[in-house]
Amino acid sequence: MKALFGFFILMSVMSFSFADDAPKVAVASMIRGDVDLLIMGKTVKLKKDDWVSEGSVVKTADKSFVKLIFIDKSQMNIGPNSEMIIAKFSGNEAGIIDLVKGKIRSQVTKDYLQMKDKDKSKLFIKTPNAVMGVRGTDFQISVAKNADSVVLFEGQVVFAKLENHNTNNTNSLEDIVNKHGVSMQPGEFSVLDSKNPHPTLPAKLNVQQREALEKNVTFDKRSPSNEESDSSKNSVVPGGLSSVVVSNDSNALANNVSGTDTSSGTNADSAKVDGFIKGSDIQPAAGSVLDVDSGAIIPPDASSALDKNTDSYGLSKGVTIGTDGSVSIKGAEINSDGKLMLTVVGSDGKLQVVVREIPPPVKSEIAVMGPATVGAGPVPASGPAILQNPDITLNPAGPGVMLPPPSGGIMTVNDAAQQLSSKTKTTIIVNP
Repeated sequence: MKALFGFFILMSVMSFSFADDAPKVAVASMIRGDVDLLIMGKTVKLKKDDWVSEGSVVKTADKSFVKLIFIDKSQMNIGPNSEMIIAKFSGNEAGIIDLVKGKIRSQVTKDYLQMKDKDKSKLFIKTPNAVMGVRGTDFQISVAKNADSVVLFEGQVVFAKLENHNTNNTNSLEDIVNKHGVSMQPGEFSVLDSKNPHPTLPAKLNVQQREALEKNVTFDKRSPSNEESDSSKNSVVPGGLSSVVVSNDSNALANNVSGTDTSSGTNADSAKVDGFIKGSDIQPAAGSVLDVDSGAIIPPDASSALDKNTDSYGLSKGVTIGTDGSVSIKGAEINSDGKLMLTVVGSDGKLQVVVREIPPPVKSEIAVMGPATVGAGPVPASGPAILQNPDITLNPAGPGVMLPPPSGGIMTVNDAAQQLSSKTKTTIIVNP
């Protein structure tokens, strides 16, 4: 029995010794909330000033955050509900970081960028669907349910789809980003939807959102930072969204897209600003906003003004950017699938939630025009339709609905969703 006990003690010592032999590559300089460190099959709570070894898995809980400083003085901030694996990091050759979920903000040191071959990536960040070759210094990458997104603040990165997630050879990863990646410049963003063959072509992110995201290095949650104009309260269509958003007319969507296709005669400069869709090539309109938590792109509509200084559009009516860089849309919420959730009151007086696709990420030429009619009823075969209950409107004061008299009161989308029956359906049809 003593021999067996001694064996377990020896194996335990060997296990910890082996873990200690793994190269220490980063130190935790700042921690908020709960952060777990997994190494050699063991899970411990990561604390400030703890070292993290190559091969470690770092997991953050809700409302948690950790800042890692690597041996080359590069910084990597891991946001809430994230999981990251340090697959490879030596400081003198390209490293590999595996972002399983969540988001990271990274600032790679200039010393690290001065490796021998300046034309090659200095760091690779892999997600379940994509790989990014880092040739720049300051960026944010996020993994959502159905899409990955990258925002570049400084330097240069190359973003590509990754077919084989198990690829850990740096030469193979370099070949992928060189042959199939899109090269991004500061101020641009790109999104890879899991269903698309490659990421969207880089486009300018809304200036206000870019500045907010750039400042929010620790992923703090804050309130919206800008006020909306009263003119957005006159329409029952949520401000910032063209009528095609809540239209069931597929022809309207098709026309909206074809009007921005470069093959339709739009000149190159206009297409670059307004965005275009041509086959599998998609470039969002300059000034679009990005819902980082879902990867959804909200394009500017006809209410957006073109800023000639930045050559991009400003915010649409009803769209607000929080000081943390988050996106809010009046009268709607964006779910984890990147779709719009709208709450209405049906003809039976019950709250009902409808889900609608966000329009293609190009500038919409259809203005937010009222009045639109909202109510319960069947989906027409084609074309817009006016339904009953013209007195039912979306609440212009914020997410949720205003109940018709005599009930009164406001209820949020999430509260309403809990009351829905799976058998009831409400359709919102807009007559442009």
